[in-house]
Amino acid sequence: MDTNLPVVVLRLSVILINIILKEAKSIITFTSDILSLFDWKLSLIFVVSAFVTLLTSATVASRPAAVKTGQVAMSITIYQIFFMMTRFANMFYLPILASYVDRASNTGNTDILLLQIRIIIIGSCFGSAIAWLLLPTLVNIFTSGIGALDRHGSMIKVLIKTLKPSSWKNIYKAFAFPSNFGVSLLKLEGVPANFLIFNIFATAIWTVGVLCAMYASAENKDYARTAILLSGLVNALAAIMFSVIVDPKAALITDEVIAGKRPEKHVYIVAVFLMAGNLLGAIISQFFLLPGVKVISWATLNLNEGNMAEGGSLVTVVIISIIVSILASTTVVSRISAVMTRRVATAISIYNFFFLITRLAQQVYAPIVGSIVDLSIKNSESDLMIENKLRYIILGASIGIAMGFILMPTFINIYCKAIRGMEKYGSLPSLFLNMILKPRHWISFIKSFAFPSFLGVKLSDVMEIPRAFLVFNILVISIHTVGVMAATYASALMPEFARTATLLSSIVNGVATILIGIVVDPTCALITDQTVAGKRPEKHVKIMAIFLITGMFLGTLLSQVIFIPCVHIIKFASHILTAVF
Repeated sequence: MDTNLPVVVLRLSVILINIILKEAKSIITFTSDILSLFDWKLSLIFVVSAFVTLLTSATVASRPAAVKTGQVAMSITIYQIFFMMTRFANMFYLPILASYVDRASNTGNTDILLLQIRIIIIGSCFGSAIAWLLLPTLVNIFTSGIGALDRHGSMIKVLIKTLKPSSWKNIYKAFAFPSNFGVSLLKLEGVPANFLIFNIFATAIWTVGVLCAMYASAENKDYARTAILLSGLVNALAAIMFSVIVDPKAALITDEVIAGKRPEKHVYIVAVFLMAGNLLGAIISQFFLLPGVKVISWATLNLNEGNMAEGGSLVTVVIISIIVSILASTTVVSRISAVMTRRVATAISIYNFFFLITRLAQQVYAPIVGSIVDLSIKNSESDLMIENKLRYIILGASIGIAMGFILMPTFINIYCKAIRGMEKYGSLPSLFLNMILKPRHWISFIKSFAFPSFLGVKLSDVMEIPRAFLVFNILVISIHTVGVMAATYASALMPEFARTATLLSSIVNGVATILIGIVVDPTCALITDQTVAGKRPEKHVKIMAIFLITGMFLGTLLSQVIFIPCVHIIKFASHILTAVF
């Protein structure tokens, strides 16, 4: 398998070149149509799409930076900040794109919309190419960011410092000329190829997920909310591919390099081939667009016309909300397991898998929430009835977090066994396959059960760690819990802006995610790294975990209070966006 990837890449490139040569006339016509479609809004979306893809690809630089500094948790935290910035950028261009979708839906002319979407995909290709060229610079930026976070102890302080002109010189010094770090695109030198190939196809699906849903919503305008919310399910499937196959293998290679079991060059080989895969994935995503639209349209019609959103499914959504919240509570467990096993990158990659499973479950129930609202409106139900249904789903989140607290000692045992299993089997799929097929692993899994415990932590112990991030955690969780519900309810209150309001759930969730990345996660990572390095006692991580999960529970309760204010914010933003764009 070690030499398969270059051959696959070359063959795909040859196929693409042949297609371009055979379709030269069509491409010339297509290019002419593209130029005629460019207005200032589409130009803005094109640039933002390129920027979002650049930042997403930039996360690849976190692995070499982790090896250079030896501080894995902080490197991954900065990686997450880059990723959150992409979410922030998405807040703006998707609602703007909604105006094109509304126009296509109202006029019935979806051919122009299809061309506009293909232009946006081309923007993603540009972003991937630029990120590859900037890889050495991005590694330097990550390395400098880790050092700054270590010195200042707070991401907010680091970000404030970067606003000062005196620090701009350091950013300029991070610039480096394009380079592949001596890596040949024809040799993997012992790095497995399978996860790099998966990265190409996962990137292709990720690139077109939301765009497929937008186009499908124009073709199924009676069920626009459901179609748009299904975009998350498509992206979650791609994210599962990343978190099950790509990220764990990259994390394992990173840990092995830091432990001296692999040469340092392997991390750079992984980084270069992931960058190349991101570019190739963005290019072939053009071929995934129309099949993706058909799948989302089929799912949209089945969700609504199949009556899946009737009363019984409200119970289903509440149950899914409980399960999602239980899994989300394992966030804090990964930190404890990382300290206990001294395998930080592997622990976080396993957490990412659990996190992506929760994301997948969320994206399964989000379209059902949309269809519940669509059918409630169709059945002329009152606004209060719709509001109460959504509040039951939020209540499910509170129940789930409470159950997650009870199961925390059990999850710690499961995480530790999974980390050791990753070292033994080399990948999450192999680990899960062995757990399923070998009954002796079932007994080991059952033995992981532990009685509820505060892990020896007392209320007064909170004084031993920073407290500001614990307060922010409560606020952030409350915002994140209410995001989709508030946006969906706002779309029901103003059906003329239903598509824009539904898309603005990204504003609510985006703000929460950015706050997590800037305020909560960096402090968690710093405490974890300091504990692994012996600068803090292990108990500090347990204190952090207990109070974080308590804050998550309080946050879900607070979300009931801020539900209606968030609805009004989304309504106001929808009016502003419609007036401006």
